[in-house]
Amino acid sequence: MDYWKKVEEEISLTQENTTAYSATTWGLLRETITHYAEAFPLAKPIEEPKAAPARMGLVSQNFNSLKVAVDLAMRGYYIQSIILLRNVYENWLAFWYLAKFPDEADLWLDPRWDRRPPSAETMKNNIDHPTSEAKSKLHGLKQELDRFAHTDPVAVLSRLRTFKGQTVVSVGVEYPAMDFDVCAYSILLWSGNMLDAISSWIPSTHDWNKKYQLISDKILEFIKNYDKN
Repeated sequence: MDYWKKVEEEISLTQENTTAYSATTWGLLRETITHYAEAFPLAKPIEEPKAAPARMGLVSQNFNSLKVAVDLAMRGYYIQSIILLRNVYENWLAFWYLAKFPDEADLWLDPRWDRRPPSAETMKNNIDHPTSEAKSKLHGLKQELDRFAHTDPVAVLSRLRTFKGQTVVSVGVEYPAMDFDVCAYSILLWSGNMLDAISSWIPSTHDWNKKYQLISDKILEFIKNYDKN
């Protein structure tokens, strides 16, 4: 048996099922990532010279990560998709950290190992949060992402199935709608955070921001509906 071909066939079937049975969610993911891409030619950072390329680089890197996260989720690689969001989280922290401390941009522009950016915890504790509750919620999100980025029972339990009374290990990919929705929830949450970040560089009267508000409302509706279930 050609196992590579078999896995590729499973991927193709998973993509077909996801497109067919999670069409609305897939459409929102695609709309969100597309709108993210459309922001780049419009963005006009006004920071001091070093902070601007550093922050834009973080936004660009997160675009790539979120796009790949969607691609992986569509192909059935749900755990791998969420793993990418741990880096998205840290880059999002760095984006707002540099807004407050632009003089530290060199830490992201100098590749020497003896000059490293601050830890995620340090950045989280030093950026501005609207409320202490928001800061606490951010900590909870980070802990949840850590479960996927590090070894954890979720890595094993997601691969186990029961067949004729026996526990078996699943290999390859398939389409459980619930697993896809978990990925979509996480990707949309962080895509929304990044759209919010880059929107600060685009005039509020521009059509991009008007559409951003519509997409943001759709993301919030998806998240609220998911949290109810």
